[in-house]
Amino acid sequence: MPYRCSRVVCVVLLLLIGALWAPPALGQTVVTLSIPEGGRLPQAVVDGTGTVHLVYVVGDAQHGDLMYATRVPGETGWSNPQQVNSAAGTVTGFGPVDGGQLALGPKGRLHIAWFRISPPAFFYTRSNEEGPGFEEQFGVATGDGVEAGPAVAAGPDGTVYLFWHSGAVEDAERSLYMVVSRDGGLIFEPSLPVNTESAGACACCRPAALADDAGAVYVSYRGAGDNVRRGQRLLTSRDGGTSFTDELIQPWNVGACPVATTSLSPGPSGMTVAWETQGQVYFAAVDRLSDPVSPPGQADARRKNPAVAVNHRGETLLAWGDGSGLRTGGMLHWQVFDPAGRPTPAHGGGALSLPEGSVPFALAQPDDTFVVVY
Repeated sequence: MPYRCSRVVCVVLLLLIGALWAPPALGQTVVTLSIPEGGRLPQAVVDGTGTVHLVYVVGDAQHGDLMYATRVPGETGWSNPQQVNSAAGTVTGFGPVDGGQLALGPKGRLHIAWFRISPPAFFYTRSNEEGPGFEEQFGVATGDGVEAGPAVAAGPDGTVYLFWHSGAVEDAERSLYMVVSRDGGLIFEPSLPVNTESAGACACCRPAALADDAGAVYVSYRGAGDNVRRGQRLLTSRDGGTSFTDELIQPWNVGACPVATTSLSPGPSGMTVAWETQGQVYFAAVDRLSDPVSPPGQADARRKNPAVAVNHRGETLLAWGDGSGLRTGGMLHWQVFDPAGRPTPAHGGGALSLPEGSVPFALAQPDDTFVVVY
C-alpha cells in the first residue's frame, strides 16, 4: 500500500510540474501595450531577463524628442520615461518612416539612431556604461534628399552599424550608406555605399537592420530601380560589413514611393524579414525568400507597416495596420503563425487604433509569449 500511495503522489507531482511548465495557451500568447505619454513610432528590444526597452517619439512632428522607457517582467506598466536626445527638438517624427531605432549590444548596452529632416542629420547615442541615461548625441552623417530615418544594428563583438539612404537625385540613383564603429560606438568609420548601384533606394521607405548571434548583418530596404522597380530587397554581410550580397525579396513595380516600412526578427532557425507589397504584408525566412507568408482574410484597407517577431518555438507573430493614406496608422491587427507558417487561432486587433503617422512593433519574450506595442 505505501508503494501504491507513493506512485500516486509521484503522478500528481508530475502533473503539477507539467502544468507549471506547459507552454502558454494560444489565447495567452500576446499582450498589447500602448505607448506611454500618447507617443508614437515605437521601436523596442527585449533583453535576456524579459525586460522590454522602448523608444518612441513625442512632441512636434518636425522637431520632436525621443523618449525611453522599460517594462520589467511582472509589471503592467512602463517605467518613468527618460529623454534620449541630448539636444531638444532634434527628432523628426512626422510619419511611419521617421522616429528612432535601437539595438541591444553586448553587456546590455543600447545603441540608438534617429534623424532630423531639416537641416538633415543622422544622430547616434548609446546608453551610459554605468548607471541610467544616455551619452551626449552626435551626428554620424548628413546628406541631401534625406526623407527617412536610419537603421541600427549591433553585433555580438560590439561592432555597431548604421544604415540610411540619401541623395538629391531621382530614387533610381540614390544609394544605401553604412557607417561602422569597431569599438562599440565610440568612433565611426567614413560612410560607404553598400547596395547594388542599379537597385536605387526608395526615398520615403525606411530600412531595418539586425545582426545575428554569429555576427552576420541583415538590412531590409526598398529599391527603386529605374524609378519603378520598388520591390523589397535584402542586404547580407558575413564579414563585418566588408562586403554585402544584395537580393530581391519580392518585386513591386510602382511609379511612386509607397511610404512603407519593414522589420527583422531573429529566430531558432535564423533571421525572418517582413515587408509590404501592393497593400499586403508578408514575412519569410531569409533563406527561404521564395516562400512568403501573408495573413489570411480580406483586408479592410491597405495592410502596411508590418512588425515581425519569432519565438524560441519557431512561432511567428506578424502585426500591422489596416488603413488608407500615407500617414494613417490604421487599425491594429496581429496574427500568430505556427512553425510551418500556418495561421493559428491566435489573432486579434480591429478594435485598437494606431496613432496618426505611427506603426506597431512586435517582440518575442524569453518565455515565448509575444508583446505588441502600438
